[in-house]
Amino acid sequence: MTDYADQKGVCFFAYNNDQLDYVKMALLAGRYVKKYLGLPVCLITDEGSEAWLEQSNPKELVEEVFDYIITTNDEMKQNHRRHYDSPWTEFSAQFNNSNKHKIYEYSPFEKTLLLDIDYIIKSDSLLKYFDSEHGVCMFDNALTLRNELPADRERFLYDAGVKMWWSTVVYFDRSEFSEMFFNTWAHIADNYEFYQYLYNFPSKLFRTDYCVSIAVHILSGMTGNHDMLGNFDNTSMYNMSQKDDIIETDDLTDWIFLAHSPREQWKNILVRSQNDIHVMNKRALGRALPVLMEKFDD
Repeated sequence: MTDYADQKGVCFFAYNNDQLDYVKMALLAGRYVKKYLGLPVCLITDEGSEAWLEQSNPKELVEEVFDYIITTNDEMKQNHRRHYDSPWTEFSAQFNNSNKHKIYEYSPFEKTLLLDIDYIIKSDSLLKYFDSEHGVCMFDNALTLRNELPADRERFLYDAGVKMWWSTVVYFDRSEFSEMFFNTWAHIADNYEFYQYLYNFPSKLFRTDYCVSIAVHILSGMTGNHDMLGNFDNTSMYNMSQKDDIIETDDLTDWIFLAHSPREQWKNILVRSQNDIHVMNKRALGRALPVLMEKFDD
């Protein structure tokens, strides 16, 4: 049996592009993990992004947040993603995520919580799942800032109703089932165009959410029975959409947002939240980042 560096910990993937400083966001997300989960943190990145991380941040801070930095040279799929920054601004950027299934290989931990760098931990609620009876846990429910269900395309993989699972937060151990899950995910990623044709899901964008949803469907025998996976006790993941904005972050956990209405494009409401949250508007997170970093140093 492999001797892992730590019993449990948290991993992030972060690959910079010409629009977004993902490693800076990972630094912020890692500080939240340290404060509210108290676990070691591993950053998985490439040489260029690591060089920028070290160049643009104090060495002491980088070493404080990241217990491990793993550099990769995986070949990435061309994957341009359209981003929004509120309803009025959009931009396109390369999104490197086609090696996410390799976390089973890269993680230095016996039990791992894989988080997207835009998932901000504000509580210790995920700690208990390191003792889960399930080898793999993910969210299969989500809510918007307006406390509404997301659009159907974010709830189901396609019109026939295969349930959407989110790869934003993935807990896994080193069990036989976990290995089989990641091998299945890898197979789907390697044959993405075929599965896009088979499941008839939209968009040319490579989405790991689609990969894990299909993996769950296959491993359940296409029966809809998901008892072999955990879904974080049927709790919902809170999503800030790309058309929402962050208004105030005077407290590390108590944030105020401007939540956009997808049905009434002119309508936005103020929402206050202290939940763990998936901040999908990356530029909004980037604007809030300096203030939040200062809060950690207060």
